[in-house]
Amino acid sequence: MTPHAMDHGRSALRCMETARDACAKALPGLAEELRDLPLAELESPGSPALAAFKRAGGAGLLVPGTYGGAGATALEAVRVSRALGALSPSLAVAAAMHNFSVASLVALVASSGASGLEWMLIEGIARDGLLVASGFAEGRAGASVLDSAVTARPAATGGGYVVNGSKKPCSLSRSMDLLTAGVAIEQPDGSSQLGVALIPAASEGISRHPFWGVPYLAGAESDEVVLRDVHVPEELMLRPEVELGTGLDTLQTVGFVWFELLVTAAYTGAVGRLAEAALRAGRGSVTDRAAVLVAVEAAAGLAENVAHVVDSGTIGNEELAAALTARFAVQDLLVKAADQAAELLGGVNFVTSPEVGHLLAVSRVLAFHPPSRSSSAEALVDHHAGAPLRIA
Repeated sequence: MTPHAMDHGRSALRCMETARDACAKALPGLAEELRDLPLAELESPGSPALAAFKRAGGAGLLVPGTYGGAGATALEAVRVSRALGALSPSLAVAAAMHNFSVASLVALVASSGASGLEWMLIEGIARDGLLVASGFAEGRAGASVLDSAVTARPAATGGGYVVNGSKKPCSLSRSMDLLTAGVAIEQPDGSSQLGVALIPAASEGISRHPFWGVPYLAGAESDEVVLRDVHVPEELMLRPEVELGTGLDTLQTVGFVWFELLVTAAYTGAVGRLAEAALRAGRGSVTDRAAVLVAVEAAAGLAENVAHVVDSGTIGNEELAAALTARFAVQDLLVKAADQAAELLGGVNFVTSPEVGHLLAVSRVLAFHPPSRSSSAEALVDHHAGAPLRIA
């Protein structure tokens, strides 16, 4: 398998063609800047991909057009995420974390009657190309999505809050300009209330520490971010109307739907890269090649179907159930397609091209993003029987 074989000649996968077209329109020049760089360089710490993403306007993809962003639809965002996954899985995962954080922030500010300051911040994300990292509960086994490893207490002087805790892994740990962190705000009666802290990455008390110990997706900068007595002004602590441990509110539902859509598309693009190389190689039977094609096209179609639903109206329980159902179906399809594609490419490609093994490993990582299949199974079954959807 030669590097970047997927970028030359007519694509064997229509879903990858539509993805590349969407990316070229939304992020002009990005693919041209990255496609001739070795995958190993793009997947390593210090990758140039995130800086290129910022230059191409990627930070503003999901910022509404009224505030200077691209105002991309869910369908457009899914296709861009798929294209990024083929260019660099690390970039796609990091961009997914940024974009779902921005979509959640836009939804929160829009629903809370927030002041002009919050909208100015959203406008600044697009105008200045600010990358937003997510400091919610992902990565902690058994944690609820509303649990937080970060706490906040009222500052003794000067107003605002003092924030402490850590997030690991935290994608964009080195390149982030802003951290959105779910925090447990200590109340006078000893209880905790959910807050969303908007923390500039240059704030005093923030440090980064190595955490990601494998070469796969290392370019996403998924290390540990530690907050020690970080001051957050009152106006940068948003207060969703939900108590810790009570279930999903609108903000969490919006965030989850966008997260599942974008990461599912990102990994589909990574496997699409491997599949296109296998299909171009022309090895194996036509039935074997068709099986790879069908699996990747089906994976792309599942996410796009949910994106169409999201674009047609509000995001609620039904859309979340659809996003989770698609995600778990895609998770299985991608493992199957990657295995088949690698087998078609053959053992010589596997032992001579690190790209094959890298993409094989990446094809498994979707399973490690929240929620787990085990925590979602009963909820999805009960939901299809008419119960409200509750995801731990």
